Amino acid sequence: MKKKLVLLFAALLAVGLMGCSSNSPKSSAGYTVDDAQVLLDAGVFNGEMGKIELDTVAMLYDIDRDTIQDGVSYLASDTSVSADELTILILTDEEAAKTAETACEKRLDSQLNTAKNYTPAAVPRLEGAVIRRQGNTVLLAVGDPSKLPSVVDQLGN
Repeated sequence: MKKKLVLLFAALLAVGLMGCSSNSPKSSAGYTVDDAQVLLDAGVFNGEMGKIELDTVAMLYDIDRDTIQDGVSYLASDTSVSADELTILILTDEEAAKTAETACEKRLDSQLNTAKNYTPAAVPRLEGAVIRRQGNTVLLAVGDPSKLPSVVDQLGN
């Protein structure tokens, strides 16, 4: 009888612990794909922004696609005159987010070096870009440097 009670208690405990775990990205721990629309609606980007697929983002940023659970990304439709960009990535864990944050920094540096030679008008926007990591999420935004940081600060509030 005692063995049955112990087994029953162990089974109930295991079931209870399984209910505590979650495989879905935690919105309270970072950015969400819905935050992209908030930024797009805030008027911090010039002109049309075209949505790009996460496979393309992984290639552009040199991020392992398997570490990206979800996300959204937009680039200026006319990249010959605008460097505006918005990417929000939800990654598998914080370590993957740190790696993605470094990849975003490298991308921004590369974009800045290119802009200095080919689109100097875009340099101030690139220099005022925002890269933020919260939990397992990363945000990169290039837009109006006078508005962008404060709009990003409002996300999640």
